[in-house]
Amino acid sequence: MSGILQELFAFVEALPLPGLVGAQVVLPLLGVPISPLWIATGIHAGAGLGGMLSAFALVLNQTVGYWLARKWLRQPIESWLRARGKSAPQIPEAEETLWILLLRVTPGVPLFVQNYLLGLAQVRFVRYLAISFPVQLAYAIAFVSLGHAFKDSNIWRGMLAVSGLAAVAVAVLLVRRHLDRKLRPPAQG
Repeated sequence: MSGILQELFAFVEALPLPGLVGAQVVLPLLGVPISPLWIATGIHAGAGLGGMLSAFALVLNQTVGYWLARKWLRQPIESWLRARGKSAPQIPEAEETLWILLLRVTPGVPLFVQNYLLGLAQVRFVRYLAISFPVQLAYAIAFVSLGHAFKDSNIWRGMLAVSGLAAVAVAVLLVRRHLDRKLRPPAQG
């Protein structure tokens, strides 16, 4: 098994780093999960540089995804939705923060779906990025650190990375519960 891991690490380390960063920007826009790319970046570049590069790629990915949905793909997506009796989401400006945060902390929603839905909803871009980036960055740093720990076979660093992922998951759960209560109408009694 360690031979296979060594080959995998050698393959990842042979990838050109700019290509790996570019893959983090483009591939998730096409539906490819980003977490394996973050792990690969941690293997290739380590936690520090890998984290910085992943943060840069994340800002670009979120920006491109937002504007693709808001401007360039809006017409075909709206036509597709209309043909199915649906419409693009509309979020009142006063509720943007709540909905952006709610979507970002909902487990299982792919990054590209989050980016496209919020772009289609035409939430304000600065608010979108100011909320979206830190939430996703927490995941990115944990996954990059996990990749770095895998490469070094450092059990303590690996445990720290897994603990970081668990802490992010618990924080997401708590925020999600808070938002659910905030959105739930008061009980009639």
